Amino acid sequence: MGGRAGDFGPVGSGSTPDEALRDWMMVNPFTVPRSDYHFLGGIGDRAVYAYEAGDRIKVITPRFSALVGGASFTIEEMRTCDPSEYGATVDLGPNQRVWAYEETGEILTDVAGSGHCGWESARMLHLSNEDGTLAKQYLRDPLGVLDDLPALLDTYAEGVDLLAGATFSGYRTADGLELWFTPDDRAAYVVTPDGIERWPRADEPIGCV
Repeated sequence: MGGRAGDFGPVGSGSTPDEALRDWMMVNPFTVPRSDYHFLGGIGDRAVYAYEAGDRIKVITPRFSALVGGASFTIEEMRTCDPSEYGATVDLGPNQRVWAYEETGEILTDVAGSGHCGWESARMLHLSNEDGTLAKQYLRDPLGVLDDLPALLDTYAEGVDLLAGATFSGYRTADGLELWFTPDDRAAYVVTPDGIERWPRADEPIGCV
């Protein structure tokens, strides 16, 4: 993912590149790390920052340059690997939770639902295809705000038992939640310290419009 700022619209500005980077991390719309960037170098009015995981650069973001006619700096260009490569300790912002695969460090994320549609009490766990497109979506909905959607293959429930044949996916959160799948793939099961939750799968991934 990435490109020139003209491809996705410049966001983030400041009187120095460091200030612009901090502002950009607060307002950019991408699933990218929100902290732990370091300055790689610069020339003239341009500065390059990077985020690393496993001693390898995963994000070059952003290259900042001075705005024409002013002293502010803003994003000029960004390049990033697939978010699954960011590492288990990545900070993706307050609304995204990271699930790390114990053997490789590859990650999944679940995100709070959109407030625009009144879904903020729900969470959406996303699994991607190899090309980065969204493949599957599992939904946590304790208040039933998604009950009217016709695309759910099961229902959300708490205090359930694992179905026969359920297998551990290898993904855990930092606070010890475990992600389990079943052969029929109608739902994902999340094992918590307080019990087991069933997160139904959407037949087709949904989003707020």
